[in-house]
Amino acid sequence: MTKLIPLLAATALFGTAATAQSPQQPQPIGATRAVAIAEKALSARALEADLDDDHGRMVYEVELVRGGTLYEARIDATSGALLSQEKKRVASVWAGWFDKDRLGKAPRPLGTALATLEAESGGKVEEVGFDTESGRAVYEVELTTAAGTAEIAIDAATGKRLPAAYAD
Repeated sequence: MTKLIPLLAATALFGTAATAQSPQQPQPIGATRAVAIAEKALSARALEADLDDDHGRMVYEVELVRGGTLYEARIDATSGALLSQEKKRVASVWAGWFDKDRLGKAPRPLGTALATLEAESGGKVEEVGFDTESGRAVYEVELTTAAGTAEIAIDAATGKRLPAAYAD
């Protein structure tokens, strides 16, 4: 029994050391940063962003609009590199919103609104979507804080946070 205790202690010690030396998984850059990168690279306004696994590579897919044209940008979730961009076909339900250039009147890009939300809440934006509520263009933001995950609505025209009634 006295020989077993040092053996268990050594095993525990070496097991801990091996775990501490194992490589850490790189952390994603975050949806807020991915949106800002895509908006700058394409000179466009982001509508939606989510994290996806693309054949083992984590990427943010960001939907953007510029001049009535819809784009998709793929951002490497680890490095922040723009991997690709492509024009997308606008579904007829959204065409009216883009043709009227309603999002072009927003005082600041979505990336800035998301950065402000994270700074004020101490949370992290996980993903963001675009929807209309009672004729108003709304960003629906999934925000994770120490208290949990919440849906936050942001007015797409003003960049201001809306009452909880607008969030799904």
